[in-house]
Amino acid sequence: MSTEEPDISSRDKVFRARKSDAFANDPVFSALTLAAALVVISCGVGVAGIQSDEAHRGEIEEHSAQAAAAMQKRDFSRAEKEWQNVITRDPGSPQAYNNLGIVYYLEHKYPEAELAFTKALQLDPKLVDTRVLLGASLERQRKLEPAIAELERGMKSRLSASAERTGRMALYEAWVARENYDKALESLSPLIGKYPRDPDILYELGQTHLQLAAQYFRTIALIDPESYRVHQILAEYLTRLGEVQYRHAIQEYKLALQHNPDLPGIHYKIGLLMMSEHVASSDDQAILEFETELRINPYDSWSEYRLGQIYTRKQDAQRASAHFLDAIKVDQSFVPPRLSLALLLERQGKLADAEDQLKVAEKLDPERTSVHYQLARVYRLRGNQTLAEEELKKFQEIQSERLESKQQLQRAIRVANESQDEDPD
Repeated sequence: MSTEEPDISSRDKVFRARKSDAFANDPVFSALTLAAALVVISCGVGVAGIQSDEAHRGEIEEHSAQAAAAMQKRDFSRAEKEWQNVITRDPGSPQAYNNLGIVYYLEHKYPEAELAFTKALQLDPKLVDTRVLLGASLERQRKLEPAIAELERGMKSRLSASAERTGRMALYEAWVARENYDKALESLSPLIGKYPRDPDILYELGQTHLQLAAQYFRTIALIDPESYRVHQILAEYLTRLGEVQYRHAIQEYKLALQHNPDLPGIHYKIGLLMMSEHVASSDDQAILEFETELRINPYDSWSEYRLGQIYTRKQDAQRASAHFLDAIKVDQSFVPPRLSLALLLERQGKLADAEDQLKVAEKLDPERTSVHYQLARVYRLRGNQTLAEEELKKFQEIQSERLESKQQLQRAIRVANESQDEDPD
């Protein structure tokens, strides 16, 4: 049996060689475009059924190559003309229409993209990724009903990973425009497990939950304006406004408790607000709130931790240690009480015990800078300068990475603000 490569046209070789390099490393292009590019270019622009002489084939091949090169350079105007030249010579090619549609999409010519993708699907209904592109083009034009229909139909097909991502994002946008946030969340949710660190998906997910929360809160207020939940919602809103509203927030939480005295979490939130006052009377009142919370929920590690903090502030190391230990007993993975307990142990000269708590904390949260800083100090006090320097180096590296990330974010915000302030041409 021959081992030679099957004969394919040089045009197909051009497309298989180029694939989608122009798209793969460019964040400007959406995943939708990437999905289509992968399918279209790897397939090539077919001329099956077209009886052409070699010169005719050569012309198609040349225009295809020029179009691909132009797309790589993001010269979309040139790419558009070249794909039109291909279609003129091969009007029965669904892939050529698909490629032209991609160019239109990248040029934000969504009506033209819609027509090109529609024609491609008429010629070959099996181009499922193209259907996703068609749905996205419709959504961009706010033709929401046909967009939803095409995208939902596309979601039933077996899509490439990037096409599914793009289709779901476009479907999400369509449902958001319809203010149907339940459907929007349903469209987006399958992507969370596949792209757990994708900022776009996480941002949209957060926005959807915020919108859903607002809808549910409005419904509660309409159903029962005097509900304890309404007071709870008001208290949480006032808390977000800052310290000047804390006393009003506490009043709203207390009104909620009048309706439901055993409501979990409310006494903890009141206690936390009281702690912010930083005066003795508020600390004493906060203790009562946290102790009441623990009677309602004996397994509230956060209330135990806050009590430990208050008693540390009161310089009652024995009670503080007891509460930190209780918090750790309830939740072995809870790092803050381990750090606070280690600090108390260090002050008492119990350096080995402090080191034990910090080593556990380091395993639980290796990116927490305070863990490494405290460990460096304990190692130094124990006379182990080598380990102290290693922990201090870890501390400095994490601090440096976070500072760089913060600076990058600040630069991005500054550039965005400057671009908004520019006068239009």
